Amino acid sequence: MKSRSTFLILASALILFSSACGTTAKTPEPLTVNEAASTLVALTDQAATQSAHLSRPTLSPPTPTPTFVEPLLYINDNTQCRTGTSSNFQAVVALSAGMTVQLIGKDTSQSAWLIKAPNSTSICWVLAGDGSPSGDYGSLPEVTPQPSTQKPPGTPAFVGWPWFCTYSNGVMYKATVNLSWIDPAYDANGFRVYRQGAQIADLPATKTSVIDTFEVVIGTNLSYSIAAYNDAGMSPQRTMTIQSMCK
Repeated sequence: MKSRSTFLILASALILFSSACGTTAKTPEPLTVNEAASTLVALTDQAATQSAHLSRPTLSPPTPTPTFVEPLLYINDNTQCRTGTSSNFQAVVALSAGMTVQLIGKDTSQSAWLIKAPNSTSICWVLAGDGSPSGDYGSLPEVTPQPSTQKPPGTPAFVGWPWFCTYSNGVMYKATVNLSWIDPAYDANGFRVYRQGAQIADLPATKTSVIDTFEVVIGTNLSYSIAAYNDAGMSPQRTMTIQSMCK
C-alpha cells in the first residue's frame, strides 16, 4: 500500500514537471561580445539622455539691454547758435553746414534745439529748421527759456553811404556801397540790413557797417533799410534811397 502511494506521488510530480516544461519560454541565444558592447553603449546613452532631460533646468531667453544712442544735431546750413529760441536773441557761436553738435534739450513749442556749443562750456539754441536730429533725441528734456525783461531796441540811424560804380557791359554796372549806422540806445543784439526789401546781412551789435557789392541796371533808384533786434523783438526799419544809381 505504501509503495502504491509513493508511485502516485511520483507520477503526479512527473505530470506537473512535464506541464511546466511545456510552457517555459525558449532560452535566448547568448549575445556576442560586439553585440553586448553595442547594447551596453546604447543603453548608457539612453540613460544619460533621460537623466539630462530630467535634470536640465528650463532657462528663459536673456532680456536684451537697451542701447542708448547719444542725441546729436547735424547742422544743415550756416547758422548762429543763440541765447534764446528765436533769431532775435544774441548769437553765441557761428555753426557751419555739415557740423555735428551735441543735443541736450528741446523747446517743442518754439521749434528749437538746445545744444552744447562746440569747443565751449556754453549752451545755446538752434532753430529746428537749421538742423537734423539723430540718436535718442526723443528722450531729451523740455527746456523753457526765461522770458525776456527787455523792450525792443531803438531804431538805428544811417550815418554814411558812400558808393562807386565800375563799368560792366553798358547796361549793368557793378556797384559798391559802404553803409554805416549808429545804435542810439545801445540795447541791440544785432542788426539786419536790407537792399530793395531783401535781407543781405545779419550782423552782431559790435558791427555797425557793411560793404555791399552787386550788379545794378544803370539809373536804378536803390533803397537800403536797417533794423536792430534784441530778445524782445525788432525795431522799426530805417530806410534811405540812392537816386539814379550808376547813371
